[in-house]
Amino acid sequence: MISEIIETILIPASLRILLAALVFLVGGWLARRARALIENAVRKTELTESFVTLIVTLSYYGMLLLVALLVLAILGVPTTTIIAALGAVAVVLAIAMQTSLGNLAATIIILLFKPFQMGDFIETGGVLGGVREIQLFNSVLVSPDGKTHIVPNGKIQTAGLTNFNTSGRLRLDLSFQISYDSNLDKAKEILTKLLAADERVLAEPQAHVFVRQLADSGIELVTWPFVKVQDFETFQLDFVEQVKKEFDAEGIIIPFPQQDIHLYSHN
Repeated sequence: MISEIIETILIPASLRILLAALVFLVGGWLARRARALIENAVRKTELTESFVTLIVTLSYYGMLLLVALLVLAILGVPTTTIIAALGAVAVVLAIAMQTSLGNLAATIIILLFKPFQMGDFIETGGVLGGVREIQLFNSVLVSPDGKTHIVPNGKIQTAGLTNFNTSGRLRLDLSFQISYDSNLDKAKEILTKLLAADERVLAEPQAHVFVRQLADSGIELVTWPFVKVQDFETFQLDFVEQVKKEFDAEGIIIPFPQQDIHLYSHN
């Protein structure tokens, strides 16, 4: 009786377990080797670093899943049971990870169609910054003040974005007020001279200086120079300071907000 149990149950079960363990170890080793080969092959393409990580990660865990299914089949678990269990787990995970799966789908769309890439300067959902990394579910933006923002890719896709790197240049809207007593032509000449002297200002489109409005406190002069994306912030700060110094040197007055009040006396 005992010998029968050993021959019919224990020995076959032991062989199954040994074979399953062997398949698990060899399958894991092959999955790691395949991951390295896939990564080397994908890195030779023009895909972004984030897309490479996505492909390698999905491929590796997909192979591990196949190994696990094979091990369960060797152990005698019915295939229909495995498929049903995987289906149930997939449904539960899809419900629990609905937001994450949406972000993953948005990541794939971003990496495929490239509305922005790492290194681009973008604005989305009220966040302005350079793209430091595109992760599986989020994008990492670093704002000009040094803050790091983790923005879900699904939110970027929903909110839309402005990519300042697409054309490689940005237009500034610079406004200056001068008093009505100041020489208008002289002020326009100063602004034109400063724009022409700064190498950061692009030659095309040409930056013109014009009067936008006759405001309550003075005349508003405006210019729209185009600069490269990397010069946007520094040029704006430098140019405003230069204008103030030149206006002071040439006697151009920048007025304070003021109102004229007329008093009438009645008997």
